[in-house]
Amino acid sequence: MHKLFEPLALGTNLFKGYSLEEALSYIASCGFEYVEIASIANMCEHVAPKDMSGEKAAEVKKLIEKVGLKTYAFAGHVDLTVESDLKDFLKKIEFAAAIGAKIINTNSGPLSRLAEFRENMKKIITQAERFNMKIGLESHGDIIGTAKESVKYLKEFNHPLVRFNYDTGNTYFYSKGHVDVAEDIKYCFEYLEHIHLKDISIKGNVVRYCKIGEGDINFAAVAESLKSLGKPLPAGLEIPVFMHGTIDLLSSADAPLPIELAKSAARDSKKYLENLQERR
Repeated sequence: MHKLFEPLALGTNLFKGYSLEEALSYIASCGFEYVEIASIANMCEHVAPKDMSGEKAAEVKKLIEKVGLKTYAFAGHVDLTVESDLKDFLKKIEFAAAIGAKIINTNSGPLSRLAEFRENMKKIITQAERFNMKIGLESHGDIIGTAKESVKYLKEFNHPLVRFNYDTGNTYFYSKGHVDVAEDIKYCFEYLEHIHLKDISIKGNVVRYCKIGEGDINFAAVAESLKSLGKPLPAGLEIPVFMHGTIDLLSSADAPLPIELAKSAARDSKKYLENLQERR
């Protein structure tokens, strides 16, 4: 069987409110081999930039190995157009490399600050080259939105370390449910390095994030599109079931989620993807 998603990681943001050590243990207990550690500004920071050092990296790497996990991607999301965030991101690149990650995923920033984004990417590329770290620019409804709209920026940079991290849920949410994700993702195939598998339900104005396979995203169609890549795509499962609200305003449930609820969401989502791949 040709695996569509390999390696497949679970993001620690599902276990927001739990310690990193607890999150890693839970992820391993759900049958995952890989973890994507969250250092997401203003959302979930299992490792904060202020704590990042060589010693901290060694400690985190030891925690990962202790539970039998590995890491491929690191969630280092910031606004790359803001100077303080840029400084944090440069630290995150070094930290991600130190724990063994090959790609660091991030937001880009508002389209109104495109000039700042372009300028700051020069420093980011220099740091990426220093640590041989791929930069996964994530579809997030801003400078990097749909693949069709924003692949032009990847072409502009034209650098082997500047890649696309396609987020299914983000793309669908920020288009207010109007984008066909399975078709849109094809526009970035040349630069596609990683995918965030995230499901979401939009009913009228009401938004709910859910287990993979329970929302509006047609993952069977996404899988069919990805077959033409001819190789497995590194993937991260993001299951922010604590997020809900409206098209205009999302809010987060009080963290942490009851642990059995979080683990059930992880296991059921993993099983859905395994069944999906078996049908290909």
